[in-house]
Amino acid sequence: MRASKDELSQAVDTLAQRPGIRGCALVEAGSGMVWTAHGELAAQASLWEAASDHWRLHRRHAAHFGCLGDFIAVALYHADGLIAVFRCAADPELLFIAVGQHRAVDWPTLQRMGMRIGELVAGRG
Repeated sequence: MRASKDELSQAVDTLAQRPGIRGCALVEAGSGMVWTAHGELAAQASLWEAASDHWRLHRRHAAHFGCLGDFIAVALYHADGLIAVFRCAADPELLFIAVGQHRAVDWPTLQRMGMRIGELVAGRG
């Protein structure tokens, strides 16, 4: 059974509360539509939409990076933080996007936890 909108929202909110995280969102990959966003940056809809644009750009150019293996994530480093974009669900294609401090976040663990949100969407969580 697929998770309800409230369950998905709660799962994203839980990740937004992790140390070093400034915000997290679940975003539709094709349209950039924000399903839910949490944390101090939750209201920054254009941030989440723009991050999904980076995902689409990298997907379009994936063939150029084939020598590096499968495309897994987009990481954008800025002076005051990092934006990480991970695909977490296939149908519909959803992105888990997180913004946090560079070294204050365990990014591999956060990615695995974001993938669990995709399992909730698919009804496997």
